[in-house]
Amino acid sequence: MKYFINFAKCLMLIIWVSLIANLFFPFPGKAAMAFYFLLAFLVIMHAIQVLVVYGAFAEKLKLTKKEGVELFFFGVFKMWQIKERLS
Repeated sequence: MKYFINFAKCLMLIIWVSLIANLFFPFPGKAAMAFYFLLAFLVIMHAIQVLVVYGAFAEKLKLTKKEGVELFFFGVFKMWQIKERLS
């Protein structure tokens, strides 16, 4: 499972880099517009996820700022890494 999580986090990092790169070096044609939409969707969904985790597990789970940023960028894959702390 550890290797899967690390592989998935690498894929998420590639996705983030390509979506942010599109802001500075837009892809040709309609792909740029799709990537803008995907970036906005990803930012909103991950922000909601971070807020839910902070709200739901505030008493049981104390996250550092670094873990909060990792949770924002890697989402559920970071949650899998910290799930044993909830027990």
